[in-house]
Amino acid sequence: MFEPKKYEHWQHFRKAKKFRQAWGAWSVVKQEIRANQYNIIEFYGDEFWLAIWQLSKLPQRPLLVAHTNGLELLYRHRSSSYNPYNNYLRDWFDKQTHARFSLMAFAHADAFVSLCELDRKYVLNLGLYPAQRTAVVEPGLDEEYLSLPFISQKQERVAFIGTWIARKGVKNLSTVMTRVLTQHPDLNFDIYGTGGARDTVLASFPAKLHTRIAVHPRLSNQEIANGLAQAKVFFFPSQYEGFGIALAEAMACSCAVVTTPTGFGAELKDEREALLCNFEDVEAMERHISRLLQDDDLRLKIARQGWERVRSLNWESNIKKLATIYSEWIAEHQTR
Repeated sequence: MFEPKKYEHWQHFRKAKKFRQAWGAWSVVKQEIRANQYNIIEFYGDEFWLAIWQLSKLPQRPLLVAHTNGLELLYRHRSSSYNPYNNYLRDWFDKQTHARFSLMAFAHADAFVSLCELDRKYVLNLGLYPAQRTAVVEPGLDEEYLSLPFISQKQERVAFIGTWIARKGVKNLSTVMTRVLTQHPDLNFDIYGTGGARDTVLASFPAKLHTRIAVHPRLSNQEIANGLAQAKVFFFPSQYEGFGIALAEAMACSCAVVTTPTGFGAELKDEREALLCNFEDVEAMERHISRLLQDDDLRLKIARQGWERVRSLNWESNIKKLATIYSEWIAEHQTR
């Protein structure tokens, strides 16, 4: 296993990171291939485009697997909707370089593994792989979350977990939660995962609401699980997720979730395991959160079925699933 610090050239430079990583990764992979025999090489990230492209030319090569925890191709497509470039030259340069190289990373791999079905369908629609050479293997939840029983009694709290960036849908989140907090004067809002950037987060909300918004510092898994266990609703309006483990963690803590159709959220059954909203439909987001706060039967139904859905997110069983898939692919690859 090689991390970026092992192969990224000239790390003190801040420019051209993707190019430096691609070059460095290919150098490391060449050395490994010459020194050792491999049945399979697993690549995480499109920065390996150069290595994958070069290895794909070899008639006798290991199975090349693109294993992603966030598909750069789909992320780039989604970001053009919510965070488009304002600079024509930068946009043109990105399309001519990063976008092309990113596609090469997947087009020249032999097989593909993702954390969610949405990413798998995207590469299939592009015609990059035969269906039998693709798979979805979900991640596992940590024991602090998975060990919790179903919790029906909750406080008047809504929660969110995520960095305070555009991809997490924070613009819509602040709009919706400003309305919801105004309409529900007894409600409190917990924000986790921002690294304690309290001033930055609170600046997105009216000052009159600040006393009811808790921007938590960095916490342990156990502390976050304890906090989520108190919240009735988990609001996750993300624009793109490779999976969205925070969503699953909240479901394990018996939160009824309101989310968007990306990552794990896209696989949830609407009105049963979650309440789903289109990415920019702030009216639906507001309406669904209020429904869950006002209708306890609905909240408990959504929360219970969500809690049951994430029981399958077990590290041990999913690692075994991945190992079985790889064994089958390797056997098939070696008979070619």
